[in-house]
Amino acid sequence: MSEMLQNQKSKNIKTYLTHFPIKSYQEADILSKDITWKIMDYMRQAGAKGITAEEIITKECLPSSVVYSALKELYRLNYIFLYPRDKKSSGERKKRYVCERGTWGKYGIDEEFDAALKVEGLLEGITEDLRMPIMKTFKSVFDEFSSKRGLQKFLPTKNTNICPHCQRSHEAMEFFYAILLRTIDLMITESDEFSKFLKERGYASDESTLTK
Repeated sequence: MSEMLQNQKSKNIKTYLTHFPIKSYQEADILSKDITWKIMDYMRQAGAKGITAEEIITKECLPSSVVYSALKELYRLNYIFLYPRDKKSSGERKKRYVCERGTWGKYGIDEEFDAALKVEGLLEGITEDLRMPIMKTFKSVFDEFSSKRGLQKFLPTKNTNICPHCQRSHEAMEFFYAILLRTIDLMITESDEFSKFLKERGYASDESTLTK
């Protein structure tokens, strides 16, 4: 725990989730390389303003060919994007790369299953049912973190690192993703109520039944 807190303090952008889904062999190949993670983490710490390839090369003491090759692949796979020209300072010409997947914890879902949810109108209904209680919970949790000194260090940085594409802080989005996903995980894996729900529908058995 103390090591985690120390890492949080040393970073500009906090990390709340530690993985994201891989959907192709190409993604698996590029992300299997340690150098890719170093580059992405450095870009992530640069925030919404992005960073140039030259800055990465200098900071990490990496061969330029390696950095440019990694950036090319990450850009092709939509892991990063170029900082918009119209938002750059006057006279700035170098390309700056921004980590698109700042919210690394964003889940993946099977495309066919996702399409079925949308076509049948289930996704819209579920979202509407959960919207109010989830937003109420988010507000409550944020107030708790804001009011308790021991939790304040974990809050996302305010009024900075606003993504030029979505106009939101990826760091803040990940903070709330982490809270919600961890809560759902506990409910599904450890809740007696959910276990009973599964048993009633034939998706779980009593331990005594399994041993007979």
